[in-house]
Amino acid sequence: MKPSRLLLALAATLLLTAAAPADAPVTDWSNIEVVTVTPDHPGPPLWHIAKGDSEVWIIATVSPVPNKLKWDKTSIEDLMKGANAVLLPPSASVGIVEGLWFYMWHMDRLEQPDGMTLEASLPEPLRGRFVAARQRAHEDADRYAKYLPAVAALMLEGDYLKSVDFNAREPQRTLEAIASHAGVRTRAVANYPAMDVVNDVPKMSAEANRACVEYALSDIDTLSAHGTAAAEAWAVGDMAGIKANFSETKLDACLGQNNAYVALRERAIRDEVNAITAALAKPGKTIVVVPMGFFLRKGAVLDRLEAAGYAVTGPG
Repeated sequence: MKPSRLLLALAATLLLTAAAPADAPVTDWSNIEVVTVTPDHPGPPLWHIAKGDSEVWIIATVSPVPNKLKWDKTSIEDLMKGANAVLLPPSASVGIVEGLWFYMWHMDRLEQPDGMTLEASLPEPLRGRFVAARQRAHEDADRYAKYLPAVAALMLEGDYLKSVDFNAREPQRTLEAIASHAGVRTRAVANYPAMDVVNDVPKMSAEANRACVEYALSDIDTLSAHGTAAAEAWAVGDMAGIKANFSETKLDACLGQNNAYVALRERAIRDEVNAITAALAKPGKTIVVVPMGFFLRKGAVLDRLEAAGYAVTGPG
């Protein structure tokens, strides 16, 4: 991976927050707020908030999904008609100047000490599990050799997604295309500089780095076992199927050891809620795209909307 792409991969981890399967499906949903509904429309599950002559429709997404996932887009296409806007999840970016500055002077901070390689730095049996996973992703040791374990973990998970033809940008990219076809503008609710997160990676302990590898391997195992089922359940609005197969990405726990990331995650939840509240202050209809876990997690978007007094209902 080129250094510039590596920085972007680190930045993009914000987009993965609460979006992908983890080491096992959620079996205890006591910490997840769920609205159980019988869909009255084909396609993904929808949530709705109305206030006077304003309304917000929330599309909670499961991601990554197979590139070949088929789903009925009719209800979403109809919903987009006449909407004020489609609000997308917060994004993160690395500025050109600061990215080049980091690459020129500090890229070595994301790399192993001289004479050490990634796999040599991992204890058994973690090393063996990493080797098996990179082989499943059809990659050799040299690709990850010079990077810190936390960085290699992010790379490995991305490589595995490509190898099994899963896409972390879907279904959001398709939703953006539907909005564009309907002539509805799209925008992220916020955009954050990612360099604070990148700069904190070298501060993570050796134990925290190894934990990131464990988390990535757990994500890969669960994606293999449950990723397709979770995506197919989302495609038809099957909340029981989603509950049986979905849980949040363990890479969120990895970066939860990164103070800058934790601060940005809290800011992202707050900005998401504020964007929905602002949309409800304007006449008309707004569509909001939110990662499923980000929406349903205890203390996150749905909880805060209900705490603010909004009635959030299912599509029935």
